[in-house]
Amino acid sequence: RFSKAIITSGPTIEWIDPVRYISNASSGKMGFHIAESVSKWVSEVVYIHGQVLENYKNPKGSKSIAVETTSDLCNSVLAEIQTDTILIMAAAPVDFRPAKSEKSKIKKEEGNETFVLELVKNPDILKTVSSKIAKEEISGCCLVGFAAETDFLEEYAQNKLKNKNLDYIIGNYVGKNEKGFGEVDTTVFIYSAFGKVAQIGPFSKEVISDKI
Repeated sequence: RFSKAIITSGPTIEWIDPVRYISNASSGKMGFHIAESVSKWVSEVVYIHGQVLENYKNPKGSKSIAVETTSDLCNSVLAEIQTDTILIMAAAPVDFRPAKSEKSKIKKEEGNETFVLELVKNPDILKTVSSKIAKEEISGCCLVGFAAETDFLEEYAQNKLKNKNLDYIIGNYVGKNEKGFGEVDTTVFIYSAFGKVAQIGPFSKEVISDKI
């Protein structure tokens, strides 16, 4: 059915200065295993990853592309997507970036107990792709998003599904007391425009990736 699959994976980073950046705790493990699973039934698989460990950089059967920032990730997705592509956005792109990235390391100033960092919104990758589909620049695509939430998962997942015009969204709980980011087992909930499709887990991310 699909001639190409694009799987994104891992966190992006946004530089504050040459030694500090904004990121998140995504490991990239889920996206890596999804790419390996998808390569069994789609002939061309492109794996676009952020800052992941070495063992999550090159899944079997995929072309691997490394990116750094959310804008880099967006540009790579737009360069690769075409008609009859399934896009699975398993990456955890940073939603905001510093309005200005300093060229020199920011120094602590004596007597200054606070530091204000102005942030601006990053591009919404799935919305950008949805817009291309709406304009009929590409067709026959399937868009699958992820929602990693600390609470109100179903509500937030359904909102993302609708607002980004997705075909499916895969949600899971994350945070200190939940099994989501990282190396642990997890449970995911798959939603479509018609409601909850499936609940998978708790299983390892390898098992969940095959079942997705």
